[in-house]
This record gives sequence, structure tokens and C-alpha cells, in this order.
Amino acid sequence: MLTRMFDILIGIIGCVIMVLMLPVIALLIKIDSKGPVFYRCDRIGKGGRHFKMYKFRTMFEVTCPVGHSVSPQGDPRVTETGRWLRRTKLNEFPQFFNLLRGDMTLLGPRPEAPDLATDYPPDAQEIFSYKPGLIGPNQIRGRNEEEWYPPGVNSREYYLKHILPVKLVIDLEYLQQKTFWGDVKLIWLALWATVVGTVSRSHLTDNLTQILMLFGDILCCLAALLLAHVLRFGFTFTAGQIDILIWLLPVAVLVRLPVFYYFGFYQTLVRHFSMSDVRMVFYGALAGSAILIVVSYFSGLDIQTYGRSVCLLDWALLTAMLIGYRAFAKILFNHFRAKPDTTSASKRRALIFGANEEGILCHRFLKDQYNPRYEVLGFIDPDPQKRNRRIDGLKVLGDHHHLEILAKLYRVQDVFITNGGCQSGLLNRLQKYCEQQSLNLKCFLPHSVVDIDRPNREATPGL
Repeated sequence: MLTRMFDILIGIIGCVIMVLMLPVIALLIKIDSKGPVFYRCDRIGKGGRHFKMYKFRTMFEVTCPVGHSVSPQGDPRVTETGRWLRRTKLNEFPQFFNLLRGDMTLLGPRPEAPDLATDYPPDAQEIFSYKPGLIGPNQIRGRNEEEWYPPGVNSREYYLKHILPVKLVIDLEYLQQKTFWGDVKLIWLALWATVVGTVSRSHLTDNLTQILMLFGDILCCLAALLLAHVLRFGFTFTAGQIDILIWLLPVAVLVRLPVFYYFGFYQTLVRHFSMSDVRMVFYGALAGSAILIVVSYFSGLDIQTYGRSVCLLDWALLTAMLIGYRAFAKILFNHFRAKPDTTSASKRRALIFGANEEGILCHRFLKDQYNPRYEVLGFIDPDPQKRNRRIDGLKVLGDHHHLEILAKLYRVQDVFITNGGCQSGLLNRLQKYCEQQSLNLKCFLPHSVVDIDRPNREATPGL
């Protein structure tokens, strides 16, 4: 009885916090992709009873099942907002509603999907005699479990063979040795793992360029506003102007950074900065400045008295700075790099293997006047640091191991591979993947695009 009352109390507190966050999270989810805000998934409860567990939706909404019930790192089903929600674990907050309903308790083994529970060995069935928990011992060890899967493995088979056996031992040991102070320690460790694990070392190293760009954009926001103020009023500030400036500087950063993120500023690799990225920065800076003016107005700042020219100068200077330092960074990269990246491998829906110079050439060839009947959906590339980045305006959706999911998710019909990706081993694997998914594999040549599996069927003049 006390445990149930405690679960209800925690559930009420968690649901109140969730309701406060709901407008922002719901807006981000709806802007990012079509579909509901909440996701209901089947889980196994106490006594083997099925129940619906609630989460914020982190994947694309599809009409039929795509992929396995476990999700490794780089899963192309996960949306941009979904990756952020998963990284921060905010997607788990709706499970406080399951606490109120009595489907789950605060502490216990994490609930399992029905298709995976059927593979539990007999000596582990004891787990299903307990109510599943919001916080479990494996939550600490497996804070970022999606990073454990090697590239290209069958995620379900790898989970059952390598991850689940270890999790079962930990869960059974916890249930058999459960104590009050052990539960207190578990709650503390779970909270610590949730906060600290949001940014791991690998996450920092893999996104170092984007993190540097984020700090660069913060400096640009501050510098543009200060310089606009100086150009308008000179170096002699009145007390009122200083107060306004002190208020505007942090607000400008807080308002603009989410807009920059929405426009995809941090999905672009600087070494591939292009005209499409220039347009993106232009419109992103314009939207951020417009929202800053609206926020300032409703906060009581008289824009007309303060100086409308300051707002215009601020936007112009910010746009120039954002584009300028990105272009300069690209020039530096091209100047100092030892050798260009030559690894390659990707109205019909198509993917391009190889998010590099040859892949960009293929993309421009397909989208421009030379061959406008292809709709290029994105790149696939084996380099994990390019994952979910934008190159020449296209997103890197995954690698060739994700072809099955991508083909179903985006209804892909053709995969293009460039000359540099035609190594025999990789080509054979790609042909096998494409045959399994009924995809046409085409090679982008300097002067033509042809089918690899049926070379005599089509020949399209190239550049």
C-alpha cells in the first residue's frame, strides 16, 4: 500500500512537470515531422499482462512496421527532435502516467517488448512476476545503450545474444537482493546517469565541429548586437541604453539559437558549405531577428525609441558574420587538408551513396536541368561523423546497412554510386542489398548514369 501511494505521488509530480514541458516539446515534435505527439508501445507487465507504455514520439510515423523493436545508434527512423529527446531522456516523461495507472512502479526492471520477452530463457521468467519500473538497475549501466551496437549488425539478434543476457543477470540480482537503502542509492545513481550521460565523450568528439559552430554563433550574436549599437549611438552609452543592451544580449542568444537549430545550422559540415547553406543562414538569421523584435516588443522595449536602425544593422552584421566565418572555415579546411575524401559508395525517389565531392556532383547532375526526373532524398555514407548532417542541402540518412529501413521509410526506388565507390567488395555488398530490397543500383559515371545490374537498359547522358 505504501509503495502504491508513493508511486501515485511521484506520478502526480512527474505528470505536472510533463504538462509544463508539453507545449514546447509538442511544438518541436509537430514541426519536425507529421504524426502524434505521444507514442504508445506494447510492453509486458506483471504476470505477463500486456499494457500500453507512453512516450513522446521520437520516430517517424509510418503506416506499417519498419525495422526492429530495438533501436541502435544512427537509426534513420529517429527524427531530429527525437534524437534530442532520447539524448536527454525527456521522451520517457509520459511514463509517469503509467505510474498513476498502476502499470508500472518507480523502481524495478524496465518493461520489455512482447516480441523480445518471448525469447527470455525459463530461468529469467521470474522477472515477469514483478511490476516493471520507471527506474531500473540497467538504466544506469545502459544509459546510452544504443551506442553498444556495432555497425551493420542485426540489432534484434545482437540484443538477444549479447545485451539481454547481461541485463537479465543484473535485474534478477536486484530483485533478489532488494533493500530500502539499495533503492535510495539506485534512485540517486539513475538521476546522476541521466544528467551526466546526456553528453558523453564520444558525443563531444563526434560533434566537435558543430559544438564549435554553436559557440561561434553565440559570439556572432553578441558581437553583431554590440557593433550595431556602437554604429548607431557611438561609444558613449547612456544609462538607459546600457540597461537595454544588458537585457538584449542574453535574450538575443536565447531566442536565436533555437531558430538556428531549427533551420539546420548545425547539420552542415563546414567543409561542404555551399550556396544552399548560405540561403539557409540568410533566412535563419532573418527569422531569428524577427522573433527577437517580437519578443522585445512584448517585453516592453520600445523599438522605435531605441532605434529601428539598430535592429536592421544587427541583422545585417549577424548574417555577414555567420556566413563569413563558415566560408572562411571551409577555405581553411580545403587549404590544410592532406587529401580530399574520395570514399564513395549511393520524378523517381533516389539515394546517393557517398556524401563527398563526387556525391555532390551526382546530386547536382540529378537535380538540375540535366536529369530532373529524379527526386534525390539524401545521402548514405559509411562515415559516422557525417550522420544526420547536411551536405549540399541533403541530409546524410545512414549507411548501406540501413538500406532496408530507408527503402521502406522513404519508398526509395534507385541508389546511385559514384566511380570512387566501385571497389569490388563494397559493390558486391551493395548489389546484394539492392537486390533484396528490389532497388535499382546505378553508377554515376563522368558522362553517363547506367544500371549496374542491367547496364543495357538505360544510359543517361552525363556532364
